[in-house]
Amino acid sequence: MTNRAETLVFFILLLIISVRSTTYQCDPTIQCGCSAQSTVVTSRIVGGEAAADYTWGWMLSLQRSFSHTCSASLLTSEYAVTAAHCVYGVIDISILSILAGTNYLYNTSITTIQRRAVTMVTIHPDFNPVTITNDIAILEFAPLTITSSSKLAFICLPEQNQDPFQTNSNLVAIGWGTTLQWSKTPSSYLQQVTVQAFSSTSTQCQRSGITNTTLSFCAGIIGGGKDTCQGDSGGPLMAFVNNSWVLAGVTSFGYGCAQAGYPGVYTRVSVFISFINSNVDFSVPATATRTSQTETDTTTVLMMIPTAIQNTNQSIFSGNHGNAIYEPMTVMRLWFSVLNCFLLCYLS
Repeated sequence: MTNRAETLVFFILLLIISVRSTTYQCDPTIQCGCSAQSTVVTSRIVGGEAAADYTWGWMLSLQRSFSHTCSASLLTSEYAVTAAHCVYGVIDISILSILAGTNYLYNTSITTIQRRAVTMVTIHPDFNPVTITNDIAILEFAPLTITSSSKLAFICLPEQNQDPFQTNSNLVAIGWGTTLQWSKTPSSYLQQVTVQAFSSTSTQCQRSGITNTTLSFCAGIIGGGKDTCQGDSGGPLMAFVNNSWVLAGVTSFGYGCAQAGYPGVYTRVSVFISFINSNVDFSVPATATRTSQTETDTTTVLMMIPTAIQNTNQSIFSGNHGNAIYEPMTVMRLWFSVLNCFLLCYLS
């Protein structure tokens, strides 16, 4: 009797897991949005799960002095997109590099790993470090080797001003960020998590600190438990459209990590297609249905940050930005978490 009961419980649990998992099969013949591991299975477990090797071939670790600080998404062999706050205030870009071709941050024996020094950083000219709007930047580096054995791929871009998702759509975020809110140590292995797009006018989204819903949007879980966190900044939030993965958002900031009622805030990539096109040489198309450029943006190419801007940045986040990169994803979430904890303790 006991054995039968245990068997029944096992099959019930197996059924629950299978129902809650989602399998995505991308088209390996397309030029973007499909990696070497074309089948992606997301189990939607609380807090995320380990990504299968070579599932996300466009995922890059953006590093400072060989230490992970943010993420970026590969657009071509020479360009990637990240969050502006990840590189804002960096005086000497020679400390920046990207790591590609691996899910492991610290296993240097992986044969597909490629590292490149960042040679140019282009921050959106209207990036506001106070409101964290226009939080997008382009990285340029020496060409990565793109072959069938390199396991690298390019992420697709949405059309100008056309989001590849709707409210409540499932979106997948990936990153090496911390898996615990109070931790400062990045995950050693790439994680993935499924979240949902929130209405920009929702109470939860407004509560998370979004200031411009045209330039940003919210995604998370109403009950909390699944979210991006410190170290995930700059990484992709992706929609699965027409059998390919499309860059819907860039991880920007949030209120704490995975707190109920506080979704994360992401840069709305569809608004910035002309900025991306103006600063990326798409010698190989890497766009789902990339539109022609209709306007020219004035861009800010950063090799050295003016002193006035440095001082402004330091007054917001504190610290010496010649030696460190401070992320709103880290600072804001930790600050709000401390404030939230204080209020709860005080009121109790």
